[in-house]
Amino acid sequence: MFKMNISMNNKNFKNKNINFILYLMLFFSTFIVMNSSSWLSAWMGLEMNMMSFIPLMMNNKNHLPTAPSMMMYFIIQSVSSSILIMMMLNMKNIKMSLNNNLITSVMLMSLIMKLGGAPFHWWIPKIMNNLSWMNCLILLTWQKIAPMILMIQVPNLSMIFMSAILSSIYGSLLSMNQTSFKMILSFSSINHLGWLMMSMLFSLKMMMMYFLFYSLINISICLNLNKFNMINLNHMFKINNNKMIKLIMNSTFLSLGGIPPFLGFLPKLMILILMIKNNLFIEAFLMIILTLLIISIYITPFTSSLLLNKMNIKWMNKINKNLNSDKFNFYMINLMLTLMLFLMLMTKMI
Repeated sequence: MFKMNISMNNKNFKNKNINFILYLMLFFSTFIVMNSSSWLSAWMGLEMNMMSFIPLMMNNKNHLPTAPSMMMYFIIQSVSSSILIMMMLNMKNIKMSLNNNLITSVMLMSLIMKLGGAPFHWWIPKIMNNLSWMNCLILLTWQKIAPMILMIQVPNLSMIFMSAILSSIYGSLLSMNQTSFKMILSFSSINHLGWLMMSMLFSLKMMMMYFLFYSLINISICLNLNKFNMINLNHMFKINNNKMIKLIMNSTFLSLGGIPPFLGFLPKLMILILMIKNNLFIEAFLMIILTLLIISIYITPFTSSLLLNKMNIKWMNKINKNLNSDKFNFYMINLMLTLMLFLMLMTKMI
């Protein structure tokens, strides 16, 4: 028994070391893309990012079938990377510059495919459904940084604009009647990607601010859902007896929808002001309507938790006793999400 315990501890130690190395590769590959001076080095950073995230997808405590998701993610990323490097080689051999519309259109198509934006959005929900919550958090936030940095370097604003509108439409319409938190967050990421690409057209600072707020909200939501192991909307009864945790969970979803006075409202308001200043009145009105549609999806966790207000189960009391030690962490995370008065100084970016 003693030898078995030693072997198990050694395996756990090796797994932790491997995960630590993979996380380092994941983060440093994004920094390679950010600091690259050529398209070839940026492509190498994208490949390192893909090959470091695929083994991390196996880290699944819920024993979900991650092999199909890993294979699908590998196929999508490898196809988009091959298209990207083919355009790089053509640009070098034919001596074409980035001013060529065909080259820039195909390069942007491959980068949008990597991001999961419309019309190449179909793979995001299929992969998210079989991932753990921490891997979902990485896929929703960190994996978007490198392709967005490369999209800024490609001067094809019309294709980015069309993909932004399509992402907002598909993200809001396909999220209707969803009961899984992973499906709601996956279609929400497609919708928010439309806002990110729209902010990319106007200001780099605006895009960075929107992505920062979106990442903070997703960190809070994914950590809470991972803590209570909630997958569907009917799992909201797990936090039913703790009113403060329920309030925090609902406030983060309302903040993700962009309802004032929560944190997610400010960047959307600033992007709408920029769109109106650039005479994009119809597009701004369309984005507002689509946001109202998706807000109705974010309110469903709130209404389901209210309807289950009188439920009381014995094993839920044991869960709620263990929440007292984690209350401070939840309060501090969500304090950043609910108070936004100090952020009004950032409106000078407009």
